[in-house]
Amino acid sequence: MSVHLRRRPARGFTLIELLVSMAILAIVSLGAYSFLSTTSATAVRVQDRQAKLLVIARMQGVIAHDLSQWVNRPIRDELGDSLPPFVLEPDGALEFTRRGLSNPLDKARSDLLRVRYEMRGQRLWRVTWNTLDRLPGQKPLAAPLGPLGVVLRWRVQAGPNAPVLSLWPATTAGANASNRNVVTEGAPEVVDLKLQVAPWGELRRVFLLPSYDDI
Repeated sequence: MSVHLRRRPARGFTLIELLVSMAILAIVSLGAYSFLSTTSATAVRVQDRQAKLLVIARMQGVIAHDLSQWVNRPIRDELGDSLPPFVLEPDGALEFTRRGLSNPLDKARSDLLRVRYEMRGQRLWRVTWNTLDRLPGQKPLAAPLGPLGVVLRWRVQAGPNAPVLSLWPATTAGANASNRNVVTEGAPEVVDLKLQVAPWGELRRVFLLPSYDDI
């Protein structure tokens, strides 16, 4: 007696099951894409911030090197008027004389350099003159320094316990320039630099200037 086994037909997915599976796959894929997208965006932001911090560190390094070479040497501008060796102007520009100008060809010239830091728009610029006493029509060299979007403020002190000043040379109060007296000479001992940089807020750096005799 032979026994015939009836094979049950293979059961496939119903339309509803396929739709449910596709929906689950779509949700999982969307979550994975969102995670990867967020991770990628975070990595880009971190890289951008690291690059910006590096630019700020380089900027502060250049400023520190310039200030460490300060020397007490006044100059004359294009009109022949005398300018102090160290000036902090009302608009926030900082200008001073420094030594250490590179002379690789050993030319017969001074090793002194005039340096100016000024804001142009939202970026700090470094301006230099290789000739201290300027000639009419002489153009300086200028280059941007630091990132965009910076708010900068200089403050100076004649000593650690002296008043904090926003101008140098400082003068006594008077009705006009003729009856004001200069109460500071040479350069301050302390230069305080404050930067407002997004997203960190205020960054501060204090520089101590060396003491040099007159040239």
